[in-house]
Amino acid sequence: MENNQSVGLAPPWVTYFNELKYTIGADPDVTVGPLIPVGAIYLALVTVNDNQKAEALATLLKPTVEFGNITLNVLVINAEQEIVEPLPCPLEAFAVAALVETALSGNPYFEEVVVRPKTPGGTNAVYPVFTPEVIQFFNDDISNLCQTFTGVAAKVFEDVMVETLCGVEILYSTSCEEEEE
Repeated sequence: MENNQSVGLAPPWVTYFNELKYTIGADPDVTVGPLIPVGAIYLALVTVNDNQKAEALATLLKPTVEFGNITLNVLVINAEQEIVEPLPCPLEAFAVAALVETALSGNPYFEEVVVRPKTPGGTNAVYPVFTPEVIQFFNDDISNLCQTFTGVAAKVFEDVMVETLCGVEILYSTSCEEEEE
């Protein structure tokens, strides 16, 4: 008996879409998908039940990601089924932190947001803090025995969200708290 299974690897835009789905989509008010191909462009829909959360996510999610000749555009849709535009600059650190709180409240991976200087005497940075958990999903990853994508929550959120907003640095962090046994 011949085994005719072919090996196929998930393209990077599918991995990115799954990163969105398993981070932002973990929030019960958010639905990620479908991923819609339109030629060399893919549209990842992020539908949000709460309009303020939709506006915050539209501002904080990376709107476009390039994968060689393939482009993935993230479209945030509100409760009225309208495409939501990001907020304009200027925004200072505490306003960015408030957006992070609005965008991620209700997400089981999100713990808190902290504003403080990155270095003593420096400008304020925003620190979204996430639980020390792993996000894992099937991904045709042949370097992994189970063929899964595996990433620390803070790092995967950093992959799908902006790293600066209006000149304010956003530093995705894992909780400093140790779990008691």
